[in-house]
Amino acid sequence: MPRNVVILATIVTILLAMFRLVLFLILVWIAAIVFIIVYQYRSTRTSKGNFVCLDCATLHQDSACPKCGSRLKKIYSQSDKYGI
Repeated sequence: MPRNVVILATIVTILLAMFRLVLFLILVWIAAIVFIIVYQYRSTRTSKGNFVCLDCATLHQDSACPKCGSRLKKIYSQSDKYGI
């Protein structure tokens, strides 16, 4: 087999492999972004509040606590074992 054909076949094989890898990486990134968007949407819809006031322990979604007016807050999650 001529040497030029072997070199050309090798180059074509490498280019096709790189194209498949790039396509796979793009699909993985799209799936990850969709998962993050869905997770963020579901977590904000199912929770009672996004913050917990550090002064009076009120759950709220405002920048300041509606009960005491404090701006000291912690991000609240239902699975957090160390939160209030």
